[in-house]
Amino acid sequence: MAELLTLARPYAKAAFAYASEQGATDTWSNALQLLSAAVQDEAFSAYLNRPELSPKEKVKLFTQVLGEQQSEALSNFIVLLAENDRLSLLPEVAAEYEELKSQNNNTVNVVIESAFPLTAVQEQLITQALVKRFNATVQVSVEVNPALIAGIVIHAGDQVIDDSALSKLEKMRTRLLA
Repeated sequence: MAELLTLARPYAKAAFAYASEQGATDTWSNALQLLSAAVQDEAFSAYLNRPELSPKEKVKLFTQVLGEQQSEALSNFIVLLAENDRLSLLPEVAAEYEELKSQNNNTVNVVIESAFPLTAVQEQLITQALVKRFNATVQVSVEVNPALIAGIVIHAGDQVIDDSALSKLEKMRTRLLA
């Protein structure tokens, strides 16, 4: 996953820089989300990965997916991805683009994994602490993961704050086996 993100990051940065310059960050965001969804569709992906399809035909296929959202700049971006055999990176490009957009808006997207459902008060307290820590607006989504046993894991971009029982047990196991 980290390798894919490393490959996708320059494309996302270039797309975001261009979209910001043109005042079209939301338009590009919508288009990249649409293209990302298409690539993640099994039937579309299977068709796209047929060896007999040329990059030009793949670009035409994506142009049809975009429909009314199609622009010359988006076409050029898709051509660049197709020529470099990077169309499969579109989900990572879209995710990184959204991250850049959030940073630009001084917003941090946070995913909180919890062993049990959080109460509204707990979620609010964690959100307030994260606002102070990141000095930014925080958008929180909560996922329940019983495998954690107890505690929480917070994912904020590249940062991970792991305060789960599972993590503590793994650390203890590592120390005992050392």
